[in-house]
Amino acid sequence: MGRQAAAQQLRTATPEIIEAYRAALGRLGSPLVSREDIWRQCRHQAQNIVAECAQALEAGQHAETPGVGEYSRLLGAHRVVQRVPVSESVRAAEVLWQAMQGAVAEAVDRVQAEQRLAATQTVTTAFRAAAGSRLYQGIRGYEEAQRPPAPEVREQDPGVPADAVDAVDAANAQALDLLTLRERQILEAVRAGLTNRLIGRRFEISEATVKRHLHNAYRKLGAGSRVQALNKAFPGQG
Repeated sequence: MGRQAAAQQLRTATPEIIEAYRAALGRLGSPLVSREDIWRQCRHQAQNIVAECAQALEAGQHAETPGVGEYSRLLGAHRVVQRVPVSESVRAAEVLWQAMQGAVAEAVDRVQAEQRLAATQTVTTAFRAAAGSRLYQGIRGYEEAQRPPAPEVREQDPGVPADAVDAVDAANAQALDLLTLRERQILEAVRAGLTNRLIGRRFEISEATVKRHLHNAYRKLGAGSRVQALNKAFPGQG
C-alpha cells in the first residue's frame, strides 16, 4: 500500500468521476453539457486534470501536462463562438472538485496512515494548480476573442504621432516601477495559475491580504481584471 497504489486507484475511478461530473453539470443546467462537442472538450480537460492529480499523488508533486496552456487558450476563444459564458468554466472547476471527493478519499486511504494528510494536500494543490492554469489561459483566450481588433498604427498616419507607441510603453514601464516587490510576486503567482488561497499559503498571508495587493496592483497598472493586469505586467510573455 502506498502512493503508487493510491494513484492507480484514482486513475481507475476516472470514468466514475467524469460520469458524476457530467450529471452534476446537467443538474445545474450548464451549457457545457448541452451539446456533445462542447461536452467532449469539457470532458477532455476534466480527464487531464484528474490525471495530473493522480500523477502528483504518485510523485509527490504536481507536473503540468504539456500543451495545456495553448489548448486552454484556444478553447477559451472557442467558447465565444459556442456562446458559453466564461463563468461556466469557473463553476465547472468547482463541480469537478466536488465530483472527485469520494474517489480522492478512497485513493488516499491506500496511503500509509501517517502520510494521508500530506497525500490529501498534494492532490488538493495539484487540482488547484491544474484547474487554475487552465482557467487563466481559457479566460485569456475568451477575452482576446471578444476584443475588437486594434487598428494598425502607422508612423506615416498624420493622425497618430510617430512616438505614440513609445509613449504608451513608457507609461506602462512607469506603472510597473510603482509596483512593490510583494505585488510583483503575487502577480507572478497569478500568472502561474495559483488561486488567491494558494497564493496566501505560498507567502503565508491571508486571502484578504492577497486581494488587497492585487487591488493595489490593478490600480497602479490601470487594469480592471487579472488578465488585463498580467498583460500589462508581462507584455509579450503570454
